[in-house]
Amino acid sequence: MPDSIDLGSYSVFVPPDPFEDHVGPFYYRIQGDARQAGSVHCVLPTEQRHGNYVGGVHGGATLTFADYALCLVAGRAADGGTNTVFAVTVSIAVEFLDAGRVGLPLEASGEPLQVTGRLAFARGSITQQGKTIALWSGVCRHIPRTKAMERKDTAAAAAPVIAQSVPAGFELLSNASVYSRHIGPSYARKEVDGASLVQPTLPHMCNSGGVLHGGYMMSFADSAVTRAAGLTTGMAPSTVAFAAEFLSAGTATTPIATRVEVPRHGKSLAFLRGLLEQDGRKLLSYSATIKLRPRS
Repeated sequence: MPDSIDLGSYSVFVPPDPFEDHVGPFYYRIQGDARQAGSVHCVLPTEQRHGNYVGGVHGGATLTFADYALCLVAGRAADGGTNTVFAVTVSIAVEFLDAGRVGLPLEASGEPLQVTGRLAFARGSITQQGKTIALWSGVCRHIPRTKAMERKDTAAAAAPVIAQSVPAGFELLSNASVYSRHIGPSYARKEVDGASLVQPTLPHMCNSGGVLHGGYMMSFADSAVTRAAGLTTGMAPSTVAFAAEFLSAGTATTPIATRVEVPRHGKSLAFLRGLLEQDGRKLLSYSATIKLRPRS
């Protein structure tokens, strides 16, 4: 860790967040008025488990960090830095400007744009050693943290124990990236115009509110769009832009599934869209722009 980042002056989110603890840890620090731009600074020390196929930081890890930063910046602006509200992402858009390098920390800061009675809007950037890696913007819904924890306890008590199985025709992604394998096994099936993927859910995929973490769902979706682009074009894919709208909450009780379509692609770019579902319930609508290059 560079001398300029003293993690002793940073905090880890409380209460514990299973997915962020599994992927991270993520760190944040608030200096000054949390309602002002630049007051919240976030850090993700990257390690080998964050890697993609070529040794860079996986797009899903970057998306998770962007989601974390959005919720910290927007959530702390909503409660004035008191950590009394629970911020849930409604929508987010991320543009990838450069590739992150494994072994160096990612940093994120942002600007609260507006806070209403239920929503908080923010935008910001992710950097590494002073270079801008990605830009993000999004909207969060904020609710009292005590209310969110009550919902978590109620949902946990009512959650059924169901054996999770994968539909026939799906094959285990044995050649998945390091980051994807770290999250959990997933299964894919090639389609005429894209691909379908399925992943059994596990407790570490949830957030501190007890439902599937937004960063987890985007990580799965990012793996799905790159897989679909690769299968459709035969080229090596990397995410350039990703946008998502969160439709409802998922649970770690049954598998999630997504169908990715590739409506259009050329020699250097592919445009994709998909819908992530669980038990027929729509969880996430997303779209992505993928850069294509010849496989080495």
